[in-house]
Amino acid sequence: MVTAETRCAVTRNPVWGMVLVPTRLIREGILSSDRVDQLDWSAEVFYRRLMSKVDDHGLYDARPSMLRSSLYPLRVDRVREADISRWIAACEKAGLIVLYEAEGKPYLQMLDTKWQTRSEPKHPLPTTNNCKQQKAPVHLVVDEDVDVDVGGTRKRARSRKTPLPDAFAVSKRVEEWAVKHRVFNLKSHFESFISKCKAHDYAYVDWDEALMNAVRSDWAKIGKGVDPEAPKKVSM
Repeated sequence: MVTAETRCAVTRNPVWGMVLVPTRLIREGILSSDRVDQLDWSAEVFYRRLMSKVDDHGLYDARPSMLRSSLYPLRVDRVREADISRWIAACEKAGLIVLYEAEGKPYLQMLDTKWQTRSEPKHPLPTTNNCKQQKAPVHLVVDEDVDVDVGGTRKRARSRKTPLPDAFAVSKRVEEWAVKHRVFNLKSHFESFISKCKAHDYAYVDWDEALMNAVRSDWAKIGKGVDPEAPKKVSM
């Protein structure tokens, strides 16, 4: 669980006089959080910066353009909206935030913050009707750097991750790869892969490659199976 404590500091305002300003102290539990550990360095920095912007209810505007300007005011020339979209997707996948829409605008809410709520929500609260994670998968299209061969020279290009295709199936390419690497239970691996991708709303640039990587990593925890043509041992 990622928690933070909200305390109030006293400051003087020329118009209102003495006012209380909430100051959030992040508890050290964030260092041992399994969910935070799923983030890469850049996504974790995004998550920590987001903590300083959400209201007491963990709410904030989820538009990448707004997050880019408010979380990185001194780095707008180095941080792209595509980076923001990727980090939002990583935080959502790790179960640290929930995305939803209200009045046609995207919002987010940090989960399990346990902050003291000293003020009214600054943004609409998520409900069963507007929470995307409860209604339907959230498909954030993010960019990914890939190497391409242009005239014999390797160059960086942008490629887009896509959600699971409706008609995705085991291709001939994957079947030939499985034969070559002696994977005899490809169907079971495929079913496990599809189930996990749907559960976590994964997106990939190359779905065939993603499936083969899942088999290599044995997501299904079933190994490569047994060769059906191998001679059976006879117990004496």
